[in-house]
Amino acid sequence: MIKNFFAIFGILLLLISNSYSKDSKEITWSDLVPWTNVFTPNEVKFNKKLDGKTVKIPGYIVPLDHIGFGVVEFMLVPFIGACIHVPPPPPNQLIYVTTEKPWDAMTLWEPIWVTGTIIVKAQTNIWAETGYQISADEIEFYDY
Repeated sequence: MIKNFFAIFGILLLLISNSYSKDSKEITWSDLVPWTNVFTPNEVKFNKKLDGKTVKIPGYIVPLDHIGFGVVEFMLVPFIGACIHVPPPPPNQLIYVTTEKPWDAMTLWEPIWVTGTIIVKAQTNIWAETGYQISADEIEFYDY
């Protein structure tokens, strides 16, 4: 009887710990730039420790593609107007985001949270070069 109790307790503990490991990690824009004690001018560095992780990051939308009034492809930027003005932020401060569920384009000036798996991957679009990509699992308004 006691062995069964510990076996069931162990299985429950394992299931609970696995469910927490899939939760997203809330990050900031400074997390996208790896810390290094070697400064190399004009070199853009990426935080490869984030590659493949599920993250949640706030930002603003610069639309790239839409379906009707919904944005399905955009750049997530750290401040309003980034990439529309010259020059754009460096690639380690721009995230290319795709989403299957269109985000309402009427709310483009509102800050949002994007949650999804981030990968380190350079991509160039009409506005700038991005260094990260996220396939958004969830987009929501940023409450402040």
